[in-house]
Amino acid sequence: MSDWTDETLRALNRQYAEAGLKPFQRPLRAAVDILKGSFSMGAGGNPEVEAITARFRALFPAGDDTWPGLGAGIIASTDDVRKVIAGIPFGSPALPPPWRYLGFDSETLWREWCQDDSGIITGTVHAMADIHDFAIGADTLRHGNAQAASLWHMAGENLANLADILPKTGGVDSVLQPICLTAELSLKAAIAHAGTTPPHHHKLVSLANQLAGLAPHADDNLIAQAVALFPPYVESRYEGAGLVRLHVVRLALASQFIAASSTRRFLGNDLAKWMADNAWAPARGPLLP
Repeated sequence: MSDWTDETLRALNRQYAEAGLKPFQRPLRAAVDILKGSFSMGAGGNPEVEAITARFRALFPAGDDTWPGLGAGIIASTDDVRKVIAGIPFGSPALPPPWRYLGFDSETLWREWCQDDSGIITGTVHAMADIHDFAIGADTLRHGNAQAASLWHMAGENLANLADILPKTGGVDSVLQPICLTAELSLKAAIAHAGTTPPHHHKLVSLANQLAGLAPHADDNLIAQAVALFPPYVESRYEGAGLVRLHVVRLALASQFIAASSTRRFLGNDLAKWMADNAWAPARGPLLP
């Protein structure tokens, strides 16, 4: 048995924080650092690995919420919002049922959360496609244009922040910034990937029109309808927009759709298209009715 205590784990956590190690990485790292040469996992492995990692997670439970998967997004049931982690690529090896991908323990619980409403259920399936396609698309395209990769990364960071904040807050004005930035940075990333330097402004309508000209896609009409109804980015920094939570949730889902579409147009093999081709869900209506 190795010699470690809760204070050992607390000291290691402080060390990892100063080194910038992400919280979800720390439990296993603690086991490696404590056990050194006797660290072993799997069949016949050292049982202390599980003891150390379990105790570390008990002392610092918030760390489990920081696992990024391939990205984060949201689904909504009216204005109730749930964070979803994109961690399983489509086709590798097979697409799981929607309720499992979205983090529910059963189809019954998923349908109950959706209020047994067919429109809400369909909305979560569409959102699932958006979460998947943006995460996989940004990861696939990150080795291409460097400016585009950086902009998609920042769009993903804002979407992840949105997914952390919106399910937990009753306020809405604080989330308008990451909503607008997710859309703006995604559009600019796609413009850069199409071979044009994106402009230095925050005008979503202009950016959407420019992208539609450079790399047209079937999503463009829905994007144009949505961005025309987004609040102005600069003004929303300094004053409340006076929006009800339900409308802000719809804006958040629209920004997630825009992010996904910004990568879809360069891949041609995405989950949204597969769903449409296989009649998995009805066609989308306007994003902001």
